[in-house]
Amino acid sequence: MESCEEYHESIFSVLREQDGQIYELITKEYERLENTIQLLAAENRCSRAVLAALGSVIQNKTAEGFAGARLHGGCEVIDKVERLAIDRAKRAFGAKYANVQPHSGTSANQIILTAVLESGDKLLSMGLDHGGHFSHGSRASFTSKFFDVQNYYVDKNSFLLDYESIRQMARKFRPKLIICGASAYSRMIDFKKFREIADEVGAYLLADISHISGLVIAGAHPSPVDYAHFTTTSTYKMGGPRGGLILMGRDYDRQAKLFGKEAPLYEHIDRATFPGAQGTPYLNNVAAKAVFFKETLSAEYKARQLKIVENAKALAGNLVRLGYDVLTGGTDNHLILVDVGNFRDSLTGLAAQKALEECGIVVDMIRLPYDKKGPTIPGGVRLGTPIVTRNGMAEGEMDSISGLMDMVLKAVKIISDTEYRMDKSLSSKVKDKVKELCRKFPMC
Repeated sequence: MESCEEYHESIFSVLREQDGQIYELITKEYERLENTIQLLAAENRCSRAVLAALGSVIQNKTAEGFAGARLHGGCEVIDKVERLAIDRAKRAFGAKYANVQPHSGTSANQIILTAVLESGDKLLSMGLDHGGHFSHGSRASFTSKFFDVQNYYVDKNSFLLDYESIRQMARKFRPKLIICGASAYSRMIDFKKFREIADEVGAYLLADISHISGLVIAGAHPSPVDYAHFTTTSTYKMGGPRGGLILMGRDYDRQAKLFGKEAPLYEHIDRATFPGAQGTPYLNNVAAKAVFFKETLSAEYKARQLKIVENAKALAGNLVRLGYDVLTGGTDNHLILVDVGNFRDSLTGLAAQKALEECGIVVDMIRLPYDKKGPTIPGGVRLGTPIVTRNGMAEGEMDSISGLMDMVLKAVKIISDTEYRMDKSLSSKVKDKVKELCRKFPMC
């Protein structure tokens, strides 16, 4: 009989034999990651232990419901797995409730929205182009189809959140739910002020910390868990597996009457998860979350989060000194927003992204607040330091990276908003330097 260890160790050899095309593509993706500088603020990399849990036999289990209350048999093992994930998540974030079943950060947000809002209810959230997220009320999302959404924006001069302006908007609009948290905001978010605004107008507060959740665990950013009624996050941006998480602090057992039923808030969230928004949870992901949440309790993980911020500050500072327009003049977290159009009039975020990627430096184009390029062409790029920090890079490497970026963006010849030309000798030179740097800091 094959042992558990033998069974799982043979998985990749079986894949190579049965589907060489997919095996080859996975190999190419590994090589891409090994030979390029990943500056994506929305990406991270999980450990081998997390990958092992994702590829385990737990993938095969179907179990609708929650631990101890499943609709299927044979759940004694996976119930223990889910309870471990919950306990570790609560410890990591200092929470009193954790729901590890959401399939993604967006799913976590949708669960909260369907738990507390009825069709037509008012929702106040950060505008997409100002740093918000599609699931917070974008016209492209289901949220705008079912709810009355109004957005708040950053200040036109400082690009910072104006809490008094948000307060006045909330007083006038009277939302039932306020969403704070961002996917493109580089400064600290004052969750205490958001809770004061929510309490003043009688609204629930949802804090989406998908981008900064690892920093929150490490104390590198203030936590919203005891300020927001609900805190959500994706788990991959912080270095874990794909998936979502819902947390609650002091309000978890607060009585609330929603859809005619009086119950503690956490029970409303449970029902909105299953059978409300999801069926069977991805139990291999739940197992991987449990592995990851244990990792977040370590001193090593917390030290790395602090280093992520140090590297981001160093990279932002370098770009400012090189003449780039870094929004807000720097960063307090892991991400940096750069208006490349203010560096060179004809340069767009799209052209910058393509040119940098051709040279082995991977970034995101992004529409910036009050973007001068209009609604269709992103005028900026978003950079992040989680992956390069995970690989062991420090401030010295941020000097090298900013220098390579500058070399590319100064030399690229702009043809249109979407097209460019670059001297092949330059792109080859930069790509070689990128590979040399990556060889010193391989994936670990």
